[in-house]
Amino acid sequence: MRDSASHDDERQQDLISGFAAELRSLRAAAGNPSFRRMAGRSRRISHTTLHEAAAGSRFPSWATTQEFVRACGGDEGQWRSRWERVRDATDRKQAPEVWPAVPAADPGPGAPGRRRVIVLGALAIGAAGALVAGFLVLGRQPPPGTASPPSGPLISGDRSRFVTDVTIPDGTLVKVNETFVKVWEIQNSGTIFWRNRYLERDDKPVLPGGCRTVERIPIGDTLPNERVKISVTVTAPSTPGTCVVKWKMVDVNGRILFPTSRPVFFLVHVVDEGETPSGKDAADPLSR
Repeated sequence: MRDSASHDDERQQDLISGFAAELRSLRAAAGNPSFRRMAGRSRRISHTTLHEAAAGSRFPSWATTQEFVRACGGDEGQWRSRWERVRDATDRKQAPEVWPAVPAADPGPGAPGRRRVIVLGALAIGAAGALVAGFLVLGRQPPPGTASPPSGPLISGDRSRFVTDVTIPDGTLVKVNETFVKVWEIQNSGTIFWRNRYLERDDKPVLPGGCRTVERIPIGDTLPNERVKISVTVTAPSTPGTCVVKWKMVDVNGRILFPTSRPVFFLVHVVDEGETPSGKDAADPLSR
């Protein structure tokens, strides 16, 4: 027999899952716009936060729900009432939500939307503070005279801009043990000629049960203002789940060239054989 606490937790999760399903239905009625496009319309909340709200992994704040509803053309008054009913039933106090900065739309051709920026300190943290924090996690203080890591690009004038996911958009469904090729496109937006550069996995050592790839991917020589496509062959794990792999640009000696910038990454949902065909965008699992 289950205890009452366990029963309450399951009931709360059912309510949150039901609310997420309603958000997915609203998005489907709006034509299943991508989360990046929705975030571009909002300009306040990241596509990741919107994705989490629709996935039902946690109960979203009203601010997140409001932006989701606005992006899909829903009735804010009706959705406020729905949100309050779930909030009251789950008795969840809403803490202030910190939203990642939303970059400007790509000025290049194509539909407007948000992009990931992998340079210019998109999520820059004070280098000295980051170093101190790392030692505090280990319960130690940084030794006297320790050099602070660079607070910007390793080479002055060096910049990189994320352009697009050429294949496997974030949230794609893949089968267990499936092999696929992920391709990104980035731009050399600085003044430095790129030669002998690589994308290196940022999660080494790779733990069992994760997506399997090589640890380092070569980047072709790239002149300033030119774009380059970078590909990696990936094998999904043998068990269902979500797989995220992040990468940082390094030189031939393994030095991280943009230490304070956001990594480039891919995110896939791994499903059992026969559950859902591969190659689907995040809109598919979140619209069922």
